Amino acid sequence: MLRRLGRKRPIRAAFTLVELLVVIAIIGILVGLLLPAVQAAREAARRMSCSNNIRQIGLGVLNHESAYKKLPSSGQCGSTGSTTTAYMIHSTATQILPYIELVNLYNMFDHNTVPSLHYGATASGSNWLTPSGCLVHRNAKGKSYDDPTHPSGQIAAQTSVPTFLCPSTPLDQGTRDPVDRLGGIDYMFVDLSDVDHRPGSPTFGARTPSGDPQIAEMRVSGMLDCESSKMAASTDGTAYTMMCIEDAGRAHPNVAKFGALSARKTPVSSPAFSVGWMGGTSLGRHMYAWADADAVTNGYSGPSNAVSPGTRTAKINNYSQVLGGPPECLWSVNNCGPNDEPYAWHGSGSNAVFGDNSVRFLSANTDGIILKWMIGRNDAQTYAVEE
Repeated sequence: MLRRLGRKRPIRAAFTLVELLVVIAIIGILVGLLLPAVQAAREAARRMSCSNNIRQIGLGVLNHESAYKKLPSSGQCGSTGSTTTAYMIHSTATQILPYIELVNLYNMFDHNTVPSLHYGATASGSNWLTPSGCLVHRNAKGKSYDDPTHPSGQIAAQTSVPTFLCPSTPLDQGTRDPVDRLGGIDYMFVDLSDVDHRPGSPTFGARTPSGDPQIAEMRVSGMLDCESSKMAASTDGTAYTMMCIEDAGRAHPNVAKFGALSARKTPVSSPAFSVGWMGGTSLGRHMYAWADADAVTNGYSGPSNAVSPGTRTAKINNYSQVLGGPPECLWSVNNCGPNDEPYAWHGSGSNAVFGDNSVRFLSANTDGIILKWMIGRNDAQTYAVEE
């Protein structure tokens, strides 16, 4: 009987170990080449989102001006770099909430209480000094967000507002404030600049000393103030006057490398959100929270607290080479890095919105004195920046 012989199965070819290693190596090289491009594309998208945020902030200011025929107050009234700085109760960010479609959040704050009576303040010049040591502007109204007698203000202040946050910043609400979880802000309105523009001066390009006999001449005023200014006050032209710039990366003082204490105090003697200040404990301001006037508006003066061998020259992204800053200008020190100075996480510069609501990307190499002239609303200095 014949047996049918089975066919031989063909032997399949397989990768050798060497070939497999070569393929893996090629894939690794390709991923290595593509990763920077992917990261660059992601940052470009984040930067565009950040640009849209600051445009919305600028639009909120202009809509406020259209409704009230005056600009919102700067919240921080003429930053002097000392305890003589007066404050409104509410920040500029709080004031523009109705004009960025957050009227319900705005209504959670008290806007009618007379703070001089509520906080038992005494007259101090034309303003009011609270028992806590805060100088309150004579036209201020409402209760502070950290006032325990108005708890809805605390709930509102703990709300994270996406418009106030730049997605390039390596902090979210939980990491920037793990203690009180106050909503943060990555932008700042510029109230004034006192950068010394006198060639040959020992402080040329840096903050003018407060005792300098020409200090008043060195100061320029920003678009916003606490005196109900109108658009017409920006005589340099709104297209040439900066309204707001990035100041990203600020955090609660407990956050290593990012947090710092304020030199100024809250108007509340027993605040709901207790934090230290540079002279003591419990009465400090939150320099990163959108509800705090000390966070939303600042002066532009450069890293005035840098120590030797550091420079105090004013610029965008000062001391950005090392996360947390070098020993001569740690970010935990005011005006160093992102604390109260123009700072962004886009690498090459910062977004800024001008008075005509145009958004420009300012190079980190922008001359610090030219930046000062962009801030000044009536200094007769105009510099065009391409959008």
